[in-house]
Amino acid sequence: MAFGSLKVPLPLHRRHARLALALLVSTTSAQATVAVLQPPREAAAAQPLELTLLYTDDDTKPLTIDVPKQLTVQLTNGDLPAEPLALQRDAATPDRLRLAPGQYRRVRYSAPWPESARGTVKIDPVGSDVSPMLVTLNRGENQTQVVAAEKREAQAATPAQLASAAAQADTSSATVDTMLAGRFSTFEPIYFADGKNGDNLAKFQFSFKYRLHLPDDPRSRGFLDNLYFAYTQTSIWNLSAPSAPFRDTSYQPQVFYSVDDTGWKSPLFSRMGVAAGIGHESNGKSGDDSRAINIAFVRPTWEFGDVTRNHLTLSPKFYYYLSKSGNEDIADYRGYVDFLVKYGSPDGWQLATTLRKGTKHWYGSIDSNVTYPLAKLFGSAWGGYVFVSYFNGYGEDILDYNQRHHWIARIGYSIAR
Repeated sequence: MAFGSLKVPLPLHRRHARLALALLVSTTSAQATVAVLQPPREAAAAQPLELTLLYTDDDTKPLTIDVPKQLTVQLTNGDLPAEPLALQRDAATPDRLRLAPGQYRRVRYSAPWPESARGTVKIDPVGSDVSPMLVTLNRGENQTQVVAAEKREAQAATPAQLASAAAQADTSSATVDTMLAGRFSTFEPIYFADGKNGDNLAKFQFSFKYRLHLPDDPRSRGFLDNLYFAYTQTSIWNLSAPSAPFRDTSYQPQVFYSVDDTGWKSPLFSRMGVAAGIGHESNGKSGDDSRAINIAFVRPTWEFGDVTRNHLTLSPKFYYYLSKSGNEDIADYRGYVDFLVKYGSPDGWQLATTLRKGTKHWYGSIDSNVTYPLAKLFGSAWGGYVFVSYFNGYGEDILDYNQRHHWIARIGYSIAR
């Protein structure tokens, strides 16, 4: 690894492949460069939190450096407030280090994990210009063995595999809210788009899910450990009508069990996930315009190919109507399955299409969208996606579930897809 013009022969390790440059430590006549080694991505709660500082003499003269006895960090855990933690310097390290030109020394600091820490934890060194670090804390019964196995796997990885892992981490970190990474996440796509075919009908949607219980073991597939509450709201906005009213809004709370990877293996697919629960959808209106349904659903998801590149995803959502207030014949137009088909890559373009087929005649719909990262078009300072959508068929909103409108294409902006 390189620090300026100095090359330090550190072993390749995907957990330690990146260094966050920190403060310069002043001396009477020169300065030493200090770096914080990125901790392992997963840690065992039974073992202490460890951070390692790397002191390097980049000058042409020897340096004497005062090494602090404590390193204070702020730990942010899910939706809890930040908690300070003082890490103690390794007892074998002296108060002062003497470095020759080009020499470096590692200094380790450690402290037990606080009892409140669980899930994804953000580590933010206090008083240093260092990027926060994310660590997944494992409190499961086999935590020590699991973390040790992860380290062995990382040490056995090739440089190409390490580079691939780092690229994936960079992609995912751009979309993770580090303050609430353990509980809050996006659910359905979040977007605003506008289009016209007859009326000028804009459409926007926001959606999130909240993990009700943080697991001791991040790999747990237990029921309570993977129980979520989700809320989605979708609105059709008639911008061409006087006063630009909302034509309809759907409110969709859900409670469900969900795991992205069931662990089931097959030569036919790369990964299988599943979700199952109950959901509600209504438009909050009264009288003849009132619409509401309650459903029980199960949604298996299969991914085919390399999930870090262009790959195919099939995700049929099967549901049963528990009640159909104000729209008893909705199954004639919507059916009992929302069939989602996606193709694309996590960091590139993606096509997603949802198909519905009613139980009568040729009633049904197609809802398709294409997204592409703005960062690919305008540089990494930009977030979100260009969003282009197409709808044709019955029931773009629940108010008009039995009405067929003109097809409509829209273009807009998406925060999550």
